[in-house]
Amino acid sequence: MPPDDLIGRERDVADLRRIVTGTRMVTLVGTGGIGKTRLAVDVADGAAASFGDGARFVDLGQVASPEQVASAAALATGVSERGHRSPLDAVAMALRPRSVLLVLDTCEHVAAAAAALCAHLIDQCPGVHILATSRQPLRVEREAVWRVPPLSVPPDPGAHQRCGAPPITPERALASEAVRLFVSRALAARPGFELTPANTGAVVAVCRMLEGVPLAIELAAARIRVLSAQQVLARLDDRFRLLATDEPNVPARQRTMRAALEWSHGLLSPAEQLLLRRLAVFCTWSLDKAVHVCSFGDLDPAQARRAHAWLVDKSLVALDTEVGSERHYRLTDTVRAFASAELAAAGEERRVWRRMLATAAEWYEALAERLAERLAWEERLEHIRVLDHCLDNTLQMLERAVGACMVEEGLRICAALRSYWYVRDLHQPACRAIERLLESGEGAAPLRARAAAVRAELMLGLHGPEPAQTAAREALEAAEECGDGAAAGIARTTLAMTALRRGHAEEGLRHGREALRLAIASGERFTEICSLGALSQLARSRGDDDSSEVFLTRSIGIGQEIGDRWCVARCLNALGMLSTRRGDLDAAARQLHEALQVFVEMELVPDIARCTAGLGYLDLVRGDVSGARRRLSAGLRMSVASGRRLAVAHALEALGDLALAEEQPERAASLAGSGALLRESLGVPAAHAEALLAEARSVLSDDAAEKAWHAWRGLPLEQVVENALYFPTPRKALPSLLTRREKEISVLVSQGLSNRQIADRLTISQATAARHIANIFRKLLFTSRSQLAEWAHEHRLDP
Repeated sequence: MPPDDLIGRERDVADLRRIVTGTRMVTLVGTGGIGKTRLAVDVADGAAASFGDGARFVDLGQVASPEQVASAAALATGVSERGHRSPLDAVAMALRPRSVLLVLDTCEHVAAAAAALCAHLIDQCPGVHILATSRQPLRVEREAVWRVPPLSVPPDPGAHQRCGAPPITPERALASEAVRLFVSRALAARPGFELTPANTGAVVAVCRMLEGVPLAIELAAARIRVLSAQQVLARLDDRFRLLATDEPNVPARQRTMRAALEWSHGLLSPAEQLLLRRLAVFCTWSLDKAVHVCSFGDLDPAQARRAHAWLVDKSLVALDTEVGSERHYRLTDTVRAFASAELAAAGEERRVWRRMLATAAEWYEALAERLAERLAWEERLEHIRVLDHCLDNTLQMLERAVGACMVEEGLRICAALRSYWYVRDLHQPACRAIERLLESGEGAAPLRARAAAVRAELMLGLHGPEPAQTAAREALEAAEECGDGAAAGIARTTLAMTALRRGHAEEGLRHGREALRLAIASGERFTEICSLGALSQLARSRGDDDSSEVFLTRSIGIGQEIGDRWCVARCLNALGMLSTRRGDLDAAARQLHEALQVFVEMELVPDIARCTAGLGYLDLVRGDVSGARRRLSAGLRMSVASGRRLAVAHALEALGDLALAEEQPERAASLAGSGALLRESLGVPAAHAEALLAEARSVLSDDAAEKAWHAWRGLPLEQVVENALYFPTPRKALPSLLTRREKEISVLVSQGLSNRQIADRLTISQATAARHIANIFRKLLFTSRSQLAEWAHEHRLDP
């Protein structure tokens, strides 16, 4: 694989780093292989520090249709496409408060959709700058087009000879960017290679024939491992004459790139050519999986392994990364496009895709079975990370399943990955894939019923309770018709949750109990955990905290039994909130911190936001206003970044609770009104928000409370968030925030006693006295002993 150093672009990189920080949109335009992506990455690496949130890379090369452009941006930036908003609006909402450089790579095949995304983000997100790569300008208003030139090549030696100039020397040749790149890559291919008077002419000729196109030069230089520079030139010359086209509408550099790829392909053995074109179905792969999919017909497994090694050696297959214990590989976009065309021309495209889908269905089902059994957490986490890395493969396969007549395999993949869709919050792409597969009308009835049940479960987070309820009822009917208890259990769990969201607790309880029975009967551990979670929430909605705790404890036991720390952490998070309400604050802290540790390890932003909010509530109950502000604010920021509107509503309501504790009823009502509006848009009851309004009304007049409730509802969401994160000075620090010991120490501080004197008076250590005073300052937002003394006198605390 060639080194990653960027040769010959130093001036471009320096200029572009300056330009992108001051220009909202820059598009790098040039032919395939010119080095747009590598240049963009280098520019972004250097410019990232100028943006508060750094740089984010969005690869559009794997996007199959214009409709997926915004979804690709959402996945790359960690935005969940939940709720009624389009993926485009979800991305805009999440990026609106950020200062970030967004790199959109390979836009040309979805130019109109990419342009629409860019225009929308530039209009809606003032802190977002865009660096795009494309073979053509995107025609966006205020777009700065930077045409990426080829590398400089030496002057035509024929002209020098006509003027009587001597042949070009190695030193003069190295003044050319293209020659420096060739020599660098040739050295990587064959250590010890050097430019000499004997080979300089051939190297210069190769660079000139390849017109300074970096990828073509790298492919040519890689052949130095087995050929001399003169042999490279001779074969290149033959291929160019064979493959050149005189059509005026085809750019010269495009003809040259095609010729270089055709030539490189022609140097491969039949087995290497066969493997290369079959690898085009992968976005990334491990060697074992590639061999399994691609070894058929004239290519046996042993030949495939040897051919793969040679393709890596010849720089046509690149090392991607190591995931767990396996190396993964990839093709560059240009080589993959060439290989795809070869695959179609060979008439093998459908057959290879069918093998890919069949292999994936078997592997994912086997993985699902392993994940349902007892498994060490490290191994489970490794499987999840492999799924993360192969996600593009998975989504691409599901796109191809209908056309390849592999609907059943597609449905098997979707059903097998049910828990993974949840762990990584991939509701939107999974739901879309299942819908396409079900619309085909193909597949066995039990499999269709299970996939339909998974779809209904996913829809609850996307579209709210009403559409999910309809889908779950249809899935339940299909499951009961074919006698599939596992699918019926999933559908019943969803019906329990939709009933809860609609405020129908008794109906939900009936569905939840039946779901649990079906899950136990079918041995579906994940459904068992989900149904217990639904029953826990239903119990809590009725005020039955004891039953809620029992259900959560049972769920934790199952999660521990199978080694699934994510399921355990989700339950611990809920249990921590329950412990907080009960006043068991030490248990709450232990449960929430243990859950947070898992969520951080897995980089699960929505779960981290939820758990952080739980810790904020705990701070609030403890009277630590400063800690509550910090954590609840962080929870809101993370919820906005995730694009989850229901999570944003939760976060606003949590800040409403804090406002009430700080005796700011107008602010509490405004926060509640904004949270209720978000819930209404999702068809979800706003019981918490309404309870906050009722609390505010107990202090304010009806007119003032109603006015505050509506005060922020007409504002853009980003303005609501800005208001929510601005904390006015509390009206007064309340004695109720302090413990009995802290009140006692406050009185002693007001009497002018030092920490040592307080320690002697109360028979405690001086360090303990200092810690108590620090806690008092944090709770009351004070910064000096004089403030505390004045406050203690004002409130007439008993000595």
